[in-house]
Amino acid sequence: MKRWTIRTLPAALTVGAAFAGVLWPAAPTQAQPQSRTVNVTITDSGFIPNQVLALVNAPITLNITNQGHQVHEFAIPYYRIYTADLQPGQKSTVSFSPWTAGQFDMISDPSGTNQPEFTGKFIVTDQK
Repeated sequence: MKRWTIRTLPAALTVGAAFAGVLWPAAPTQAQPQSRTVNVTITDSGFIPNQVLALVNAPITLNITNQGHQVHEFAIPYYRIYTADLQPGQKSTVSFSPWTAGQFDMISDPSGTNQPEFTGKFIVTDQK
């Protein structure tokens, strides 16, 4: 009569786990939307591009560069996106997934007075 020892138990569990994977496959995973990257340049007269298009619930990364000669900021107040004041040549990266469709202001307000020096549009759509 063969006696089971503690050493044979892990092997038996490994075989059982392998069969469990065959009998009950893992639940399918949902496809994740691809991240989109947009380069936004700030000049002393505005944003380039002046409009950014995004999909609702899809990740987006904004690479922001101040190519102007003055201090500028990038903000999308509706989404609570605010960079620090960017010195000439300075860069910032913002990544998020917009959760509401619509048109939202992109602004530069380095003085923090709620009087933007210039604006653009961040447009979020649920259409692919």
